[in-house]
Amino acid sequence: MNVRDELRSLKKERVLEAAQQLFYERGYRGTTLDAIAESLNVSKPFVYAVYDRKVDLLVDISLRTLNRVIDTLTEVRGAGGTPSVQMRRFIERFTLDVIKNQAGSAVFFREEASIPPEVTRDINELKGRFDAQLAALIQEGVTAGEFHVRDPRTASLAVGGMVSWIYIWYRDGGRLSPSDIGAHMADYVMNLLGATATAAPT
Repeated sequence: MNVRDELRSLKKERVLEAAQQLFYERGYRGTTLDAIAESLNVSKPFVYAVYDRKVDLLVDISLRTLNRVIDTLTEVRGAGGTPSVQMRRFIERFTLDVIKNQAGSAVFFREEASIPPEVTRDINELKGRFDAQLAALIQEGVTAGEFHVRDPRTASLAVGGMVSWIYIWYRDGGRLSPSDIGAHMADYVMNLLGATATAAPT
């Protein structure tokens, strides 16, 4: 990447972060590109040079949110271990990601209806990929006798929803730290999956 491209990438990142926060606070419809420029104390051309359409910001926020969780699951799967170990690691990391990127998660779920149909297809494909990978992990646990669920696909939807919705209730400075919440969520997921005593944390 040359200097010009690097500067453009840095500009794009700044604009994306500002847009994500404003979409979170004011809603997508209540935010303009001009407001994003104002929040950054930059000129309008600074924003328009990297994003000339507000909807493209929403699309990038949504794609980033999905790709992060898919990458996390892929990395955990690649690291090996029993299905129970992989599931615990994934849930703890997934929880921390939702908390760290609370604004992005909120924007993704709240504003999904504003995403253009042609992009919705791509997003649905990513969702399907994540659900399939998580269901495959659950199925491995069932096959190994570690998990006890009747339908791994339905279980994967329940697990994904349970963790994703942390963005609604999490507050900074609460009684539990993000790591504590991650450990609790892993316990809840293992209970949901009917994990055996031998699937206890290691």
